[in-house]
Amino acid sequence: MPVLEVFQSMWAMERRRPDGLEWALGEKIAMIAEAGYDGVDIVSSDPIAADIGPLLRQARLAVTVTAFPKCADDLQPAIDLALSLEARHLNIIGQVYPYTVAEGARYVRAWLSAAERAGLKVTIETHRDCVTTDMLYTLQLMEAVPEMRICADLSHFVVGREFTWPIADEVHAQIQRVLDRADAFQGRIGTREQIQVPIAFPQHAKWVALFQGWWRRGFASWRKRAGPEDRLNFLCELGPRDYAITGADGYELSDRWEEALAIKGFAQEIWAELEAEAR
Repeated sequence: MPVLEVFQSMWAMERRRPDGLEWALGEKIAMIAEAGYDGVDIVSSDPIAADIGPLLRQARLAVTVTAFPKCADDLQPAIDLALSLEARHLNIIGQVYPYTVAEGARYVRAWLSAAERAGLKVTIETHRDCVTTDMLYTLQLMEAVPEMRICADLSHFVVGREFTWPIADEVHAQIQRVLDRADAFQGRIGTREQIQVPIAFPQHAKWVALFQGWWRRGFASWRKRAGPEDRLNFLCELGPRDYAITGADGYELSDRWEEALAIKGFAQEIWAELEAEAR
């Protein structure tokens, strides 16, 4: 049967507190393993990439790699890292800014071809300040490149297009098109004005419910096309400041580690419900 794997972002393990207190790399890996995560995501340019492999193997944690290529042939270092770590997949946030769909499609096809030659699965992430900045452009790009698979971080579209409340049926339909192409998901909850909000604050409850509903629809869509050995990747990626909201003292208003565990629970509960319905 296909399975859900929940990963934690190594970027999200950065604290960036005013007092400078940070967890050591080994401590981070131990925390992630003890919390029951299946693996981690690492940015290919992160200096810890050179040291993390043995720690992950010892902790029996899988890995995905995220790359930020700035041109069509800028992917090889990330590919080499992904192969050395035996990554589940390579996730691409392409920092190119084409004016036309045809131009964007050329970049995407070049990245997909490079990863395919290396034998890597690859996703293109929905993200601001990159080739998928705009949702409507991304939908056209998906049509132009049918083989393009998505890593759905829907928080970027919610903020980028400033979705009004209640969410319009047309917008839900557009999001469904993204979900139907998604082979990976990212666990972050945003609103129309903030990319990452404290999920326990009551004023954010409707947005939490919205994202839970989208994840459920996305998981259900993926399960319909999944093979018996496939794994669905869900990455908890609650970023440090300036993603995290801070007070006047510079400290965050909520505990991101605990929030990530709660979002991990959301994903696992949704998956369990879908499995129960399928029986």
